[in-house]
Amino acid sequence: MLGTNPVRPQDLNDGKSLWVQEIFYTLQGEGPFCGRPSVFVRLGGCNLRCSWCDTDFESSEWVPALEEILAQIEKIRPSHCKLIVITGGEPFRQNLAPLVNALLGRDLEVQIETNGTLWVDLPNDPRVTLVCSPKTAYLHPEIFDRARAFKYVVQADGYSEQDGLPSTSTQSAGRDANGQLTPCNIRRPRENSEVYIMPLDSHDAQTNEANVRACVEIAKEFGYRLTLQTHKIAGFR
Repeated sequence: MLGTNPVRPQDLNDGKSLWVQEIFYTLQGEGPFCGRPSVFVRLGGCNLRCSWCDTDFESSEWVPALEEILAQIEKIRPSHCKLIVITGGEPFRQNLAPLVNALLGRDLEVQIETNGTLWVDLPNDPRVTLVCSPKTAYLHPEIFDRARAFKYVVQADGYSEQDGLPSTSTQSAGRDANGQLTPCNIRRPRENSEVYIMPLDSHDAQTNEANVRACVEIAKEFGYRLTLQTHKIAGFR
């Protein structure tokens, strides 16, 4: 969306229907489950507006009932695929609890990709993995405490030398008069948690190369895990 999306507040109903952008079968391209066959459930809308976000989560008008979502997952999910990735947009903008409980009831694993600013009460089940990608100075306490991994998008000219993590605003509004990103103390990870760093895709080859080099050196210096957007490199969704 490149920072053009509406900023949408949390909109909770009974969870019996959800605004869905798309549901598709693929491989997880990044983070702790990279390479695993997965069914992605991409939900619509986000409460943030990141200047570099290239994901479409606004064009769908599909608001299926929970039963229709589950039926579509089962239609495209091979029996060997046990991982369901719920992403967005920001998935915690909507009431995920009934969907997550239904998936657990089918003995499936659930990964939720979140910016960490919102929360819906979910079962504290080892089959539910929260992967938090902080974009602001704030994280909801439940996310901070329960996230298995923290994933940061890093650009070569926008990280702190103290810890290698982002030090500039991700938000479109967080720019000065010249369009430069302003400093922002992006929330740091929980101590002793898994930390992944991923180079920002700027859609410019030279800049991307610099971002990758920066992430490699940061991972080596601070002990983080480097993750790349495998789906873009290998050319799959």
